[in-house]
Amino acid sequence: MTEIKKTLAESFKELVMEKGFQKIIVKDITDRANVKRPTFYSYFRDKYDVVEWIYLQEIWLPSRSLMEGGYAHEALRFILVSMEKDKDFYRKLVNQDGQNSFGEIVKKYIREESEKILRESGKEPPHRLLTSELISEYLSSIFWFMIKRWLTSQEEISALEAIEVYQILASDSLDSMFKK
Repeated sequence: MTEIKKTLAESFKELVMEKGFQKIIVKDITDRANVKRPTFYSYFRDKYDVVEWIYLQEIWLPSRSLMEGGYAHEALRFILVSMEKDKDFYRKLVNQDGQNSFGEIVKKYIREESEKILRESGKEPPHRLLTSELISEYLSSIFWFMIKRWLTSQEEISALEAIEVYQILASDSLDSMFKK
């Protein structure tokens, strides 16, 4: 990883905090990083690619070894605790929409890793329609739902509280949630 790539990413993060995601153009990033525009394209396709690279470097890769080691709950906790350290930045990304949005990036990595873990577990699903793909899509959607709620909440909620709610939603049945 080069220093230029890190500098571009840091410039992007600063700009997101100042202007918001939607108002940033590549020229803003290169001006802030003090590099020429073609240099940006040597490292990134567009600003969405920068978002993915930051998430990958700062959040996903450090948590992946926990997932691979069978510590999925700890990995998800690590993801939220890591995001909490830069919560204002992630808050600025949470409402972007579209194919390459922050939400799609988060869901993609969770979905791919959980699908891999489920396939490798060798366990038979409790129902023929509950494929590893379906379960992974469901879990990644719930996880993104919790992240989005956590980041957009007017109430100050800790990462640990958010992961606790995710674990309830992902593992408890509706019957057990509403029993007195």
